Amino acid sequence: MSLMDFFNLEAELNGVNNTKTGEKLFQGLLSQKLSLKTKYWLTDLHKKVKTETDACESLKNELIKKYGEEKGDGQIGIDTFIKGDEDKQVLNPAFIEFEKEYSALLKEEREIEYKPLSINDLGDVETSENYNIIYSLIVAD
Repeated sequence: MSLMDFFNLEAELNGVNNTKTGEKLFQGLLSQKLSLKTKYWLTDLHKKVKTETDACESLKNELIKKYGEEKGDGQIGIDTFIKGDEDKQVLNPAFIEFEKEYSALLKEEREIEYKPLSINDLGDVETSENYNIIYSLIVAD
């Protein structure tokens, strides 16, 4: 699965919060009522997914250092737009290069070992959420 799929799977497992307000935008599967056995295997899967997403975030930060510049607060960042001729906003060439490398990284494929899930493992979950990556990991009984 691609590294982008790993990030999506992490969101499906843990949910997504609005970073500014803290409001829960998407309920993760691990917050649902599950059997202890299913929750154990999903937690084990999450640990493995988190290892990959953390490694990818580290590489992303290296790319930001490579293409970014130090801001007034000591942080390094990349402006999406810069001032061009006649003070018009133009796409920052450094941002374009960052995006190119980061997009290529997110497309890289990784393998993950996990306990296969069956529809019976998740059969009692009642949710209005959609877990597309989780669905792709379910094997037929």
